[in-house]
Formats: sequence, structure tokens, C-alpha cells
Amino acid sequence: MSLPDSTQSSLPQQFWSRIVYIVAIVTFILLWMFTWSWQDGPILPTHERETQSSDRYAAKLDPLVNLPKNKQLCTSDTYNNGQWVKQPIKLEKNNAASIEKAVKYHCAWNFPHKCYRRPNEEGEFARARHILDYQWKPKKCELVPFDANAFSAYIADHPLLFVGDSINQLEYESMACLLGEKLYNPPGDTNITGGHNMWASQLVHESKLQVQGAVSLAYLRSDYLVRLDDFKLLDPNDDEGFVIGRGSNYPWKHALSRFHHIVLNTGPHWHTDKKWGPNESDEEMMVAYKKAMKIVVDYLIDNMTPLQRIWIRSTPYGHLKCSQYTEPSKVPHVPQRKPGEFQWDMHVKFDEVWKDLIEETGDDRIKFFNVSSMANLRGDAHSRPDSDCLHTCLPGPVDDWNKLLFSEIAREIARIP
Repeated sequence: MSLPDSTQSSLPQQFWSRIVYIVAIVTFILLWMFTWSWQDGPILPTHERETQSSDRYAAKLDPLVNLPKNKQLCTSDTYNNGQWVKQPIKLEKNNAASIEKAVKYHCAWNFPHKCYRRPNEEGEFARARHILDYQWKPKKCELVPFDANAFSAYIADHPLLFVGDSINQLEYESMACLLGEKLYNPPGDTNITGGHNMWASQLVHESKLQVQGAVSLAYLRSDYLVRLDDFKLLDPNDDEGFVIGRGSNYPWKHALSRFHHIVLNTGPHWHTDKKWGPNESDEEMMVAYKKAMKIVVDYLIDNMTPLQRIWIRSTPYGHLKCSQYTEPSKVPHVPQRKPGEFQWDMHVKFDEVWKDLIEETGDDRIKFFNVSSMANLRGDAHSRPDSDCLHTCLPGPVDDWNKLLFSEIAREIARIP
């Protein structure tokens, strides 16, 4: 049976009236959500919130610790203005366990630069203990007091990555020992290597052990940061290409997005070579180094999030025939390009390249992290006199680098200039 003509003609009008009403309601809701998101941030966990402001540096992380009031807090530069002061360490017993308790190390595994754990090498325990008798004292500032529990809990949500050569590995090992009471080996594959067949060091905070793929603290080996053949930042399946001498040059950029804080360094493996030019000169090498590091910095600027911070660590030099040093020096003994110094004199020039690039970018997410002035006075602290006069023993001066890094991160989060 057909409907009356009046009913048939009214159906389209009712239908379209309802459509207009629904569209109006949806539009209002969307506009309200858009306005709210610009005022208060997107709907993300607190530790992931990023500003939608045009100021890309306005994003904030959760506070690390409460900063001390009425104190002149150090920057990495002012911290390096100081001296090593003798304050003999007190041990309960003359053994490795007592050293670990005194310095608050929690790392049961062994690695090459744990000098105090060399029971079969005469004099090494006493030398390692003597290294700890000196504390770095800045002249006119103070660090944010180091809090291992607070820091390890913080990096559970704001992970920390070290990328670079074996000196950055040394700093990672120091940090792992300082924070190790709450950090563990991940229970499963975290895929931090991006599927590449490479070795990586990684630990996860106890609160994240059940979170699949979680990493709190990690180190990836990259002696040059780029492939030397073409200055490419490697992807996980790329060949590492040409290397100068021994070492490894693995990919790392794929892991950046998983970390809020990254410490980068390269330098000691860069040497004069025909790769840079026919004369094997310092000038040829520096042209290559500047070009490569410019590529690294440009990539970081284009791919970092507002929350991320990069610290470019300076490169301390070694000390020729370091067995001659039995205590910290008052003035630095600058390398003179003698045989056995491995072009350590170039390290300060590498640092200048980084400083210039950071200044040119004007990007506050990238910081220069200076540890060289205090480190260059510790000819007595090297790992194996006289066969390894570049690395230092752990525990030792590198722990001071990490306490400085803790202070830098705490200050940065609080936006202290």
C-alpha cells in the first residue's frame, strides 16, 4: 500500500535535518578536543607529553630530583674548573667487596677495566685503591647530589643511551655499576640492534622487567658514528665498511627514538690515513671529520623529538708511559705527537669541531659535555700501565663524569640556565 503524498514528501526533509544535526554535534566535539589538546597537550602518558607550541624546547619531562636551593650549580665547564683533592678512601677490609661497598658499585659481572679485581696481578689492588683516594673538587660550584635510586627509577621511563667507541663503553660500564642495584639484564630480546648481528650492552629497571622490549640503559658501539666510505649513518643491515685499525662501527640511528637521553662521542679511532687524502695529513683528516660530524648533527636536528637531549662528550687524551704517574697532576701533560701517543694531540681539535657545530645550530637539545680538563690530570688512573694509557680504571675518574651527567640532566629538566 502506498503512503499518502504528504508523508512521502516529508521523509527527505527529516533525514537531512538529522544529518545536519549530527554533523554539527561531531564538529563541536572535534573543535573542543582540538582546543584542549593545544592547551594541555595530547592524550599521552605524562612522561611522553610533548608540547604542540611553536617553541620546540618547551616540552618537559618529569623532575628527576629536587634541586638544592641557594647553591651555585655547576655546568660541565665550571665543574671542570677545580682540582683533585686527596681524601683517602676507607675500607672495611682490604678486598674487592669492600671497594664496591665504599663506592656503592652494584655490578657482579667482570670487564677489562675493573682494576681492583685483578688478584693475580701484583700491586693492582693497591693501585686501584690509591686511584680512589682522590676526589674532584670544583672551585666555585656544586653538583646536584647524585641519587642512584632516583636516577635508575627515572631512566626506567626516560631511557639513557651511550653511543661511541670504547671510552663511551667505559662510561656506560661506570653508570651500570653506579645504578646497578635496581637494573637487570632484559629477560627477552629487546631488538635494540634493529635485527643486526652486533653486540650491545643493555639493562632494564626492575619496574620494567615485565614490559616486553623495555630498555633503561644501553650502549651501542660505533667508533666513527658514520661509515667512513661515504659518511652514511648506517641502517641495521648495512656493512660497516672501512675502519682504521681495530674496532667496530655498527649502526645506531635506528635506536634513537627509544631513548630520551643520548651521550655521543667519537675521536680516538680517527687517524691520518690515505682515506682522507694523498698526504695523510692532519688537515685532510680534519676536513673529513668536520664533514662527517656535520652530517651527524644535521641528522639529529631533523630527527630528534622535543623531549630528547643529546650530550656530545669531550675526548680526554691518554698519557705516554703512564706508569710514571702515581698521583693526579696539577697541570695537564699535553701530548706532543710522540711515538706511542696515537695522535692524542688531535682530541682537543675534535672537540672544537663539535663545539662549533653546536653553536652554529643554536639547537638547545644538543649539549657539549666537557669532561676533559679533570680527566686529563689523571695519568695515574689508566687501566694498564704502560700497555693501555687511554682507558682508566673503574671505579675511578669516569664515575665523576656520570655524576656530572646526572647533575646536567637534573638541571636540564628543571630548565636551569
